[in-house]
Amino acid sequence: MKKRWVLIIILSLILVIAILGGFTLLWRFLVFLVVLLALGYLWSKYSTRKLDCNAGETPGISQVGKHFEEKFTITNHSWLPSPLIEAREDTDLPGYGNELTLSLSPRDSFTWQTRIHCRRRGPYRLGAIKVKTSDPLGLWPVEEFLNRGQQIVIYPATLELPYFELSPEQISGMGSRRWLASEVGPNASRVREYISGDSLRHIHWHTTAHTGNLMVKEFDPDHAKYTQQDIWIVLDMYRGSQLGEGDETTGEYGVTIASSLAKKYLDTGKKVGLITTGDHAHLLSPQAGEEHLQSILHSLALLKATGEVSINELLDSKAEYFTPESIVIVIMPSVNPAIARSLRHVIDRQGKVIIILLDSFSFGGIRTSENSARHLSSSGFHVYVVRQGMEISRALDSRLYSSRFQYTMDRT
Repeated sequence: MKKRWVLIIILSLILVIAILGGFTLLWRFLVFLVVLLALGYLWSKYSTRKLDCNAGETPGISQVGKHFEEKFTITNHSWLPSPLIEAREDTDLPGYGNELTLSLSPRDSFTWQTRIHCRRRGPYRLGAIKVKTSDPLGLWPVEEFLNRGQQIVIYPATLELPYFELSPEQISGMGSRRWLASEVGPNASRVREYISGDSLRHIHWHTTAHTGNLMVKEFDPDHAKYTQQDIWIVLDMYRGSQLGEGDETTGEYGVTIASSLAKKYLDTGKKVGLITTGDHAHLLSPQAGEEHLQSILHSLALLKATGEVSINELLDSKAEYFTPESIVIVIMPSVNPAIARSLRHVIDRQGKVIIILLDSFSFGGIRTSENSARHLSSSGFHVYVVRQGMEISRALDSRLYSSRFQYTMDRT
């Protein structure tokens, strides 16, 4: 642009001098420059229109942690050379750039490949190549897209959680064993001493009278009932609860945990549902199968942590969807003990609630999740705590759930 203005000023001066002085040579020189500019302009426009770009197929879907390749070919169909072509891919994919400078002879082409590493979930545009060309003097630059782009949706990562279990688990306490009331089967296989919190309905009076100690029946777990239970994953994406920066946010941790749990249990044939609200509300009823997994991952890929509905309001509004004996997994960064009230009806209907707390303090908040975890655990909920930087598979290791106070595990 600066070159063009300099040339315009020079032409204006020549024109003024030619008019005032009547120099024939200057008039001829002026005409020559004007013709040269016109030819340069036509060259630039013509050569750009004779360029095209062929982009290879890119997958419409990928996943965080995976990679794929793109292939591009720019061809010059003109009889004129293109001495300077600046090509740039128009994309909003984080951490990815595709730019190069090349020159093409008449009827020439150039091919190159790029590798894309998927680092962040979400929808992104790819594949559209924008070129900037010019005439040999660089006076008439032209920018133009050579092809249409494509959209790719990057699904969140799904981590292996081999030791997180929803099946009836022993909960050790004071050297004895007990089963959650909602998980017991119809058959009592043994008796043991009473532990605080055991149901009085399970007292075995005959053995109590014989031993002089209060004894209760211990039941085998009802695996058949468990396999028929619906699993609901409830993810808190309320904007007022979110903390952290970049990829290390409570929202990103929550999405990764939700996608990992969905895959884990859908892969085993169970029915999994999803409830969350971010920039849009998402409610996917419990279903089984690979197609349903793709639907859940797609919803989570598009989800933004900008919800206007708190986790308490979300649970209260969706309470009707939790059938008797449902398994409800709540993933939340909220430090809000009032959540117990919203979930009490699930336990009252013989359901099971697992709460995964994303420790606010570790993500930059001012309060830890310790008090919330203590309160929720004492209210009868299974509570896990995930801290920023902690290996998620370790934080959700049911083998480490040695008491209701799982949150006291090593913070490192």
